Amino acid sequence: MNINKTKWMIFGVAVIVAGCATYPDQATTKLMAEKMVYDAFTFAPEHKKRLDQDRSQQICSKIGDAKLTNEEAAEVVKLARASIKYPASGNLVGNWKEGDKLAHNGAGDRIRNGKVEKRKENGALCQNCHALAPGEINVGNVGPSLTGYGKQRGNSEAIAKYTYEKIYNAWVVFPCSNMPRLGATGHLTPEQITHMVAFLIDPQSPINK
Repeated sequence: MNINKTKWMIFGVAVIVAGCATYPDQATTKLMAEKMVYDAFTFAPEHKKRLDQDRSQQICSKIGDAKLTNEEAAEVVKLARASIKYPASGNLVGNWKEGDKLAHNGAGDRIRNGKVEKRKENGALCQNCHALAPGEINVGNVGPSLTGYGKQRGNSEAIAKYTYEKIYNAWVVFPCSNMPRLGATGHLTPEQITHMVAFLIDPQSPINK
């Protein structure tokens, strides 16, 4: 092998090793990155709170391919269970027609021109991640299909409660899943979630036709 080429290879390896030796560990790098994002979030200050992780998010934000321990998963489920609030009416099943509108409505919490969109209520935009009524084309596939949800599961009180809780805080069922915690974060109200439950389980809902 060419001697000069060998020298340059050794020098390159030495530089890489030296660089790695002085670079922060993963946890420190994560904190530095989070601070950079936080400091750069200069618009819509009322939404800067989005960057503050609660305990569940801290657990779920493990670095790389690190898996949840049984203890961590149990804590996430416990916190999710504690977050759930039920509607004042006590009725977990609302109006499926209102739920249909919510499932296709993506408005709310959007930042436009540096200001948060002003709305009385937000939408749920279920269609972004799930297939809904049969024949709908403009739907997502990130989450499982919800087509025939009530037809498959029925509309018992137990199913209504399960569905309500899953929408309110999905982590009560699947710790750290990608589904937004729509009720726990305040994005949807308990009453809105009852309409979503009706949309999913009511036999008259287009999702079950």
